[in-house]
Amino acid sequence: MSEQQLLDQILRNRITEAGGFLPFDRFMQAALYEPGLGYYESQTIFGEQGDFITAPELGPWLSLGYADLIYWGWQQLGEPKNWTLLEQGTGSGKLLASVLDILSQFSMSAPTTVISVECSTQLRARQKTLFAERGLHVEICSTLDEIQAAENMIVYSNELPDAFPVPCFQRKNGTFFERGVGLDENGFCWKESAEPVEIEPKIAAGLIDAWPDEYISEWNPALEQWQQQLSAIVKSGFVFTVDYGYSQQEYYRQARVEGTLIAHMGQQAVDDVLSDPGSRDITAHVDFSALTQAGISAGLTPRCWMSQGAWLAQSPSVQSFVQSLAAQQDAVSMHLLAHAKRVLMPAGMGEVFKMLVQSKGVSTQRPAYLKLFDHMDHLSR
Repeated sequence: MSEQQLLDQILRNRITEAGGFLPFDRFMQAALYEPGLGYYESQTIFGEQGDFITAPELGPWLSLGYADLIYWGWQQLGEPKNWTLLEQGTGSGKLLASVLDILSQFSMSAPTTVISVECSTQLRARQKTLFAERGLHVEICSTLDEIQAAENMIVYSNELPDAFPVPCFQRKNGTFFERGVGLDENGFCWKESAEPVEIEPKIAAGLIDAWPDEYISEWNPALEQWQQQLSAIVKSGFVFTVDYGYSQQEYYRQARVEGTLIAHMGQQAVDDVLSDPGSRDITAHVDFSALTQAGISAGLTPRCWMSQGAWLAQSPSVQSFVQSLAAQQDAVSMHLLAHAKRVLMPAGMGEVFKMLVQSKGVSTQRPAYLKLFDHMDHLSR
């Protein structure tokens, strides 16, 4: 029996044991993270040979943007000699290695401690090899629970909360019903719970009132636990989050009647998130309004929120690199500039991807170089 067949059978058994209805977040958890079998235990995920290309695979643009943010954060902390840099959801480790290389060229103290947090066993193994090859001393952990709380900590992530397992709902006749997974003659299928959800998602009443009947979407209660975990380890510092998503007003707009769940397989986005679990990535966009509220409740203060394109276009290191490439005008430079368009422009990743800055224990405002493009007000509408 193949690994995919084994995961398929495990999920069938869980559905049967649950009485024929398995909440979708439990299905998604297994499809992505089941030890030794889930999607993130796959040998090839990122890059041209994987199922999707993330911004770090398209050149140094994201690394440069993060380096500028981290340098700003380090300055706001008072330029400490002892400080910690942590990336969560580190994946292959390429982004962290690139960020460290760029930071080494800045006039600043190197981080005393560098931590990678990655839940995938096989990805942690790839990181260990990469960091050893680069001569980088990085503590590799599987969860935030392994991290000791510290002052002067800067945390960042790229495309992390979109992969948190999410429960799904359908709202019928003014009532929320959970959507889960059942079985039929064709395999896994969507199924609706017979009972209303016990705890309704925290969505503004004005948005709910505008929905048509049988509106389908999802919500992400895991954001609250994540923000609490971060606040528990960051005594003072910053959290930088980059992911695709919307304000709540945009996320749950009237016309978005089927939510944002999507799968990635073979460099293609597909709507089918149920077939062949373990063979495809499953994600949902991030409700950044919910994320910032969860952060506030946990003690993290939101400072800045904007599109990835605006953030990177205003980053001094990105601007400098663009100018140097434009002056060279060789094939490699033109190739990198083409990738820059994909990362920065609205038609690519520039608009749907967002960047959120949060702080704790620091009296500061948003980065001065980003003030003209801050849209924090959109999250509170």
